[in-house]
Amino acid sequence: MRRVAVLAGLVAAFFAAPLDAAFLSAPLDAATPPSTNAAHPDARAEWWYYTGHLETAAREEFGFELTFFRARLGDGDDVDAAHFALTDVGRRSFRWAEKLHRPFPGIAGADSGRLAVFIEDWETREEGGVHLLRASMPEAAIALRLEPRKPPVRNGEGGISRKGPRPDEYSNYVSIPRLFVSGTLTRGGKAEPVSGIAWFDHEFGPGGLPEDLAGWDWFAVQLSDGTEAMLYRLRAKSGGESPFSQGTFVARDGTAFPLSAGDFSVEATGRWRSPHTAATYPSGWRLRVPSRGLDLAVTPRVADQELVTNRSTRVTYWEGACAVAGTARGVPVTGKSYVELTGYAGGALP
Repeated sequence: MRRVAVLAGLVAAFFAAPLDAAFLSAPLDAATPPSTNAAHPDARAEWWYYTGHLETAAREEFGFELTFFRARLGDGDDVDAAHFALTDVGRRSFRWAEKLHRPFPGIAGADSGRLAVFIEDWETREEGGVHLLRASMPEAAIALRLEPRKPPVRNGEGGISRKGPRPDEYSNYVSIPRLFVSGTLTRGGKAEPVSGIAWFDHEFGPGGLPEDLAGWDWFAVQLSDGTEAMLYRLRAKSGGESPFSQGTFVARDGTAFPLSAGDFSVEATGRWRSPHTAATYPSGWRLRVPSRGLDLAVTPRVADQELVTNRSTRVTYWEGACAVAGTARGVPVTGKSYVELTGYAGGALP
């Protein structure tokens, strides 16, 4: 989803609004599977989404988000945006930055032949199966190497993630649910080695969404038993849950099992009110997937992980690093998670 952040179709709609442009190009063929992490120029909206958890040699913990967006505008050209966020768990701080550009050589672009996306000095590229990330803001910078520990997973039937019943209300959605991270984190001009785990999402398609959609809650969970789960709960404006909510459970061997709306439940266990926007978000959740024996408590590492991206996608959303504890088939497990929450701050959806 995306994160964002972080759904591609929602992000596309936000790009269109501030630039007063309607999207062009016909919907993609829903039978076309996501075969590459390169850019798909025929898609109205596309994004590459990285979230992860880092640790220094001194056992300091950080969460990071780096997301690149591409959207087709009414004039037939693209616009590119990116968000970079860093959560300092020990200092209870959250910093983020954003960029927005039209594609231009040396400034911003996305390669249709391979994974190579950049905006100014922020970039992701794939070399020999390894993802290389680079991003900076005044408070910090990252230079990371991400090595997949599991094969790509197609979310939804045949890699098609439906958001609603209409022909254009879907996206192609592929994830790499576990990557080993190494590299450096720079703070105060000093670079220090870090390691950890990350999650990668790539989503692209026509960008259609149901008119009654209020927002969504998205979870990427990596457990200590070597399994993972991606869940997204689509919230209707009526207050109910969309039957198109879904997810994926990934076994230790990388086998993916699709989850429908009735296969899991999400229960908020707390609330947090933003001092920046006065929006109230759920803060803490209980996730249950009975068919997989999962009963998990997800807790934000820092309460304030809200982004107000008025200079890029004009989306206000909460995206943050979380801790996980619970049971898998009755056996205690721990884990790490990233959670994305949209539609709680009012206004149009992304």
